[in-house]
Amino acid sequence: MRSQVTPMRRESIDACRPARRGLRLAAFGSLCLALSPVAWAAPENASAARGVLRAEHEIVLSSTVSERIVRMPYREGAHFQKGDVLVGFDCARLAAQLRAARAGAAAEARNARVQAELLAMDATGRADADIARLKEQERVAQAEVIRQQMVGCELVAPFAGRVVDSTARVHETPAPNDKLMRIVSDGPLELHMVVPSRWLAWLKPDAGLRFQVDETGDVLDAKVQRISAAVDAVSQTVKIVAAVDPAPPAVLPGMSGRATFNGPVGGQPMR
Repeated sequence: MRSQVTPMRRESIDACRPARRGLRLAAFGSLCLALSPVAWAAPENASAARGVLRAEHEIVLSSTVSERIVRMPYREGAHFQKGDVLVGFDCARLAAQLRAARAGAAAEARNARVQAELLAMDATGRADADIARLKEQERVAQAEVIRQQMVGCELVAPFAGRVVDSTARVHETPAPNDKLMRIVSDGPLELHMVVPSRWLAWLKPDAGLRFQVDETGDVLDAKVQRISAAVDAVSQTVKIVAAVDPAPPAVLPGMSGRATFNGPVGGQPMR
């Protein structure tokens, strides 16, 4: 890739051409290096980094049953409380299967009791009594499987928050494990950043920083909360997460901006 040279830099480089014959070769080389585009590039401000705001909890709800959706009371942007039903399915078929399975388990339980009484009177063999008992356990397990499936007939909010987007609609019948809705939690936001790994010489948990949001211009105070357990060897960077003080309502997850740290600049202690 060819370097781009501004007019000011080009004039400086032109001045380095051999027209100035009075300079010694070593001095000429040093001057040209100082005026090259690399040397003239603005030094990186080691105390600043880009970051993205994220909710403390962000999950995607998926279906565990393949039944028709009958309830989706919350649309994009809507608030909900912990325990609210976000998606409801028509599980009449599963309910009927559960009743049948429980009836079968009750019948096998009755047969197992009869076989146990006959065994006590030496009127049947041990094998018949054991088979009857195992059949009862099988029917009970089948009923429990259906009951566990019916837990997914209502997707309940695990926390208070907002709906980001919905990929399903009422009256649709999604397949098992299909994504239905993405939600984020209310409350404090987290700031995710990737910074040079050399900052680890001074950057520690609880280090203070200020974050200016690009979209709104708000300036938020934050503290480093977590530092990744490993450094990326190729880019020589490390991921850090900061806890953000309560933000204005207009500041939303996904917004980005510039974080300024109260730490060294260029690897030297700030004065």
